[in-house]
Amino acid sequence: MFDWKVTQNNNIQNPMTKPEASFPMYDFPETRKANDAFWLVLRKKLRNRKTKAPEGLTRSKDAMQLWCSPDLLVSQTCSYPYRKVLAEKVFLIGTPDLGIDDVPSGYYHSVLVVRREKADIARIGETLAYNDTYSQSGWIAPNLYARDHNIVFASVLETGGHWNSAQAVATRKTTVAALDVFSWELIKKFAPFSHELKEIDTTPPTPGLPLITAHRKYVDDIYVAMEETISEVGQKELELVPFKGLVRLKKSDYMEIEDL
Repeated sequence: MFDWKVTQNNNIQNPMTKPEASFPMYDFPETRKANDAFWLVLRKKLRNRKTKAPEGLTRSKDAMQLWCSPDLLVSQTCSYPYRKVLAEKVFLIGTPDLGIDDVPSGYYHSVLVVRREKADIARIGETLAYNDTYSQSGWIAPNLYARDHNIVFASVLETGGHWNSAQAVATRKTTVAALDVFSWELIKKFAPFSHELKEIDTTPPTPGLPLITAHRKYVDDIYVAMEETISEVGQKELELVPFKGLVRLKKSDYMEIEDL
């Protein structure tokens, strides 16, 4: 999913010449219009604060290439790439709150899904569908869950995305997948195959997908502009974007997440 090689010779401290913004983690055909509507409001808020903001969201670059660019104004990344590659290269703006019941503000979890007729996850013999090995929710979380529940996967299948993982279970290519909770909500809303699936358990919560920028001086302005945008954007759009609120988690909150 991510081209991690682009990080090797990057100097994130170079001046920003042409600002770019992206929200790639949930930018699907079904949500693209909502992401664009959210950006239009955020762009206005940023410009009101004298922050130079691009006309539209960047969708033409590899996500890691953009996250490591000195032109990055704002983007959302996954916690695993953040703590493994980006933490020393970018600045943490804040963490979106998904408003999940019984989960601390700014945290999220993975949902373990199986076919609807399945009673439980077997300790031996399951096939895990996962999006990619750089995913906290799709790879790290289910493997830690398996360790803690004495589960040994018989095999795994890399699918390239949460929606593909869910569909792999629905079509019996695999038997279980771990989907981040917001992806699961979108899949239930838009994917007909979701009726073949059911939620069987959740993983322990971890800090959510952080918002980042290449430049420290923009952190506070972006944070305030994001808060204002979340308060102003229409409810129809808000249901399809992963920004229900915003909290200031610390870099250390991410660095302390357990790895495999």
